[in-house]
Amino acid sequence: MPPIMRRLAVIFVAGFICICGGLRTFACTTFVLQGGDRIYLGRNLDWGWEDGLVLVNARHVRKIAFVAPDHVPAKWTSKYESVTFNQFGRELPFGGMNEAGLVVENMWLDGTQYPPADARPEINMLQWIQYQLDNYSTVAEVVGSDQQIRLENTAVRARIHYLVCDAQGDCATIEFLNGAMRVHRGGDLPYRALANDTYERATAYLRAHPPRKGAAQPFFRTGSLARFCRAAARANEFKPAKIPAQDLDYAFDTLSQVRQGKFTVWQIVYDISTRQIHFRTRSNPQKRQVDFKTLDFACTRPTQYVDIQANASSSGVLEFHELSEAEHQKYVEHFFAQKSLKRTVGDMTSMVKPLLLTLRGYTCADQ
Repeated sequence: MPPIMRRLAVIFVAGFICICGGLRTFACTTFVLQGGDRIYLGRNLDWGWEDGLVLVNARHVRKIAFVAPDHVPAKWTSKYESVTFNQFGRELPFGGMNEAGLVVENMWLDGTQYPPADARPEINMLQWIQYQLDNYSTVAEVVGSDQQIRLENTAVRARIHYLVCDAQGDCATIEFLNGAMRVHRGGDLPYRALANDTYERATAYLRAHPPRKGAAQPFFRTGSLARFCRAAARANEFKPAKIPAQDLDYAFDTLSQVRQGKFTVWQIVYDISTRQIHFRTRSNPQKRQVDFKTLDFACTRPTQYVDIQANASSSGVLEFHELSEAEHQKYVEHFFAQKSLKRTVGDMTSMVKPLLLTLRGYTCADQ
């Protein structure tokens, strides 16, 4: 990395650490529904802010990871196109799906311990998601990437784990405990859900407190273990309907059953089988749809985006626009200028320029 880029990277990473370090015990829930050839992954974002960008990420883009200047950054060229949901700006998604049907989502997990330093190049916890979507089509490849890259072990207090699923129906929870990747997959993944406890602890609790039959029973508890139990029960009881729209209704109803009141700001359902994404937000409950078939992922084009609060057409389809540097700057400046964010972590607007300059180093391999 050139010296100027390394200086910019450390400024960016330091700011990101401050943001995440100020946020504690936020909750989220994910689950997978599968029946026949239909696979859906549902996700609630329970968080203090609901701003966001829905981004179209091109293939054939040369990239470098955002890590501290004394660390060795991962480098790669994106192989797959993807759509991601980003709050802190480009390249730092909370989750998304790529053209091959791979979905990666994250949730908070206190107790996460990232690996100690070794010879592998590094990447931060959110760009790890983009790296997987850029490079791989299967869960097996995601798990195998631990041999190639290492999650950056910094002073950041934010700690997360991941739920990953692919178009073949292979799913896994991925956690970093005691400095090593811990994977639950296949026969070791009896319940396809994840909240804010380790998968092992959540499944032990579910076995000790089996839910009563009937997914429609009232749900009053909203703690992590209770949400995991409800999501797991709904996933296990899922039977595909004659009409796919009814499957989506079931998925959104499940998300509503494990919501955290006003703190649930995004609700997303990935229809892996059709490469469509459906979502709604707290401020805009209209269901909106992203269809991969309608998007242009060419890396020679400017990045495409839509604001997560944007209205869709009468058919629920969103219209994407060019994300110029000016538009990106406007978004991140607005996000970091929010009074609630400043009260929590201070004024982070100084991150904007270094972020924009760093992203200028991303180039199209087709040119």
